[in-house]
Amino acid sequence: MSTTLVYAVTLALFMLFIFFLTNAGIDPRAGRIGDFDPKGAATACFGLLGLYHSIAIIFFNDDDSPKKTDAATDAHIPRAPHSYTGFVRQAWYKVLSVGPIFAVFCTASVFIWHSFAEYPGIPGTVWGDYPLSPLPALSLFLLCWAATNIGLTFASIAEAFNRDRTGLFIAAMIVMFIVGLGITVGFILLPNQPTGSALTVAVIAVPLSLIAVVGARAWAIARVAHYDANHPRLSARERRRSARFGHHPQPRPRLEGPPHDMLRHGEKLLFHFYGHRSAEPQMLIATDQRFVRASVLGSGRTFVLDQASPEQLAGASSQRVGHDLMTIAHLRDRRDMRVIGGDPEQSRTFAEAVTFLARTGQVRR
Repeated sequence: MSTTLVYAVTLALFMLFIFFLTNAGIDPRAGRIGDFDPKGAATACFGLLGLYHSIAIIFFNDDDSPKKTDAATDAHIPRAPHSYTGFVRQAWYKVLSVGPIFAVFCTASVFIWHSFAEYPGIPGTVWGDYPLSPLPALSLFLLCWAATNIGLTFASIAEAFNRDRTGLFIAAMIVMFIVGLGITVGFILLPNQPTGSALTVAVIAVPLSLIAVVGARAWAIARVAHYDANHPRLSARERRRSARFGHHPQPRPRLEGPPHDMLRHGEKLLFHFYGHRSAEPQMLIATDQRFVRASVLGSGRTFVLDQASPEQLAGASSQRVGHDLMTIAHLRDRRDMRVIGGDPEQSRTFAEAVTFLARTGQVRR
């Protein structure tokens, strides 16, 4: 969230500087006085607002999963796959907050633009009525928000194909930039549009864009999780061993009994769930000290892949994604944990037990 605020403030200040230059007749590209008509300052800067909001994902290409930092120092932990759009896989509130946070700072900065603008605009238009009515600012806020959602939608689609469909990944990113140019043109025309028309378009665009980004992101997360589960990455030690001795297919590991081997001294196992529909079967495990996603190495042998404290646990769910059953542990301030496959009834029971534990702090009897 702090990164989003920093980028939002930076963008607002940058646009304020650009408007100051263009309003003074200075072309930012050339740096010469008299090369730019101040009458077009609002038009040019509105266009830049549309462009930057539609490609906001480029500012957030990092994945904040703790597994990445852990993998850098622990040879036993598989290195997370690289992602150009890792931000879409962060917590949902981080993704969905980018649009309104960017929009509110930029919308507020436009009031400053108008206070020293050489050309105040035509009455009845978005630019002309900006300081006189809240409707132009509301229109700009909603349109900036929608533009960000549209960009995040294409970024989610790109992320879905990032692992195994390089061509589609590149195509999705190219389409995102092309759509961004279209949005830029729309924002260039926005200052001279009637306020009522602009507000109508904005009110329609925001809910549609929200539905698109939520749906695309959910689909992307499910597709990536399915691919990663069926193509487990090797740790540094396993890669060295494979390079030295070659890769030999191993029999599918089976788990017999609860995963007591991963418990620390004094740690109590509460409940667990076994997902088998992946190249490397995995488990979700709840103890009185932590919540764990572990890989099943064999009978009585597990390897911890990811873990979270009880305070980070927000609940769990069991759902069908395509033909696969996915059991998901929802976490606060970090990525959710997922396993694929397993018994549907056990998955639902596990999800209900975890949700009850997260809400009450007690084990369901």
